[in-house]
Amino acid sequence: HDGMVRGDTLWGGAINEGMFIIVDVNDKSNPSLMSSHPTSSSFTHNCWISADGNTLFTTDEVSGAYIGAYNVSNIYDIEQIDLIQDWTGLGDVVPHNTHVAGNYLITSYYTSGVTIIDASEPSNLIEVAYFDTSPQYEGDGFYGCWGAYPYLPSGLILATDRQNGLHILSTPISEFFND
Repeated sequence: HDGMVRGDTLWGGAINEGMFIIVDVNDKSNPSLMSSHPTSSSFTHNCWISADGNTLFTTDEVSGAYIGAYNVSNIYDIEQIDLIQDWTGLGDVVPHNTHVAGNYLITSYYTSGVTIIDASEPSNLIEVAYFDTSPQYEGDGFYGCWGAYPYLPSGLILATDRQNGLHILSTPISEFFND
């Protein structure tokens, strides 16, 4: 469904199979599956690899799902090392996309906005900031924040909300996004 490439490796979310896949794309005309692993809610929407290549972070695009952290330092012996849900405490919101920016995860959630998670210790994910882009919605559903882009040189985050438009967010920790 969604994926990212670093070097000759594609990290992909195989949404209907409920797993992430690791694909060797060195030979563009003949990609080959190297490994795969299921995610906690079995509807893997996206994944993003850490800067050191040892941890993969995932989202499952279903109500009540988690952001998952997986040790992929050995892609043939993958281990789930942590799970975290969004700040609302409602438990039924839907995570959409997560991206690694420095030691942080920037994640868009339908109906509840953007979260920033300190992932400097991937086995102990800690939410450090959030912004609700659509306070008129809560819980399950596909209204609200669709994406959060944290890669501007300024450190600003662009959050796109399906009903409320573009939000430009700033946080004191954004200076650490490009570390």
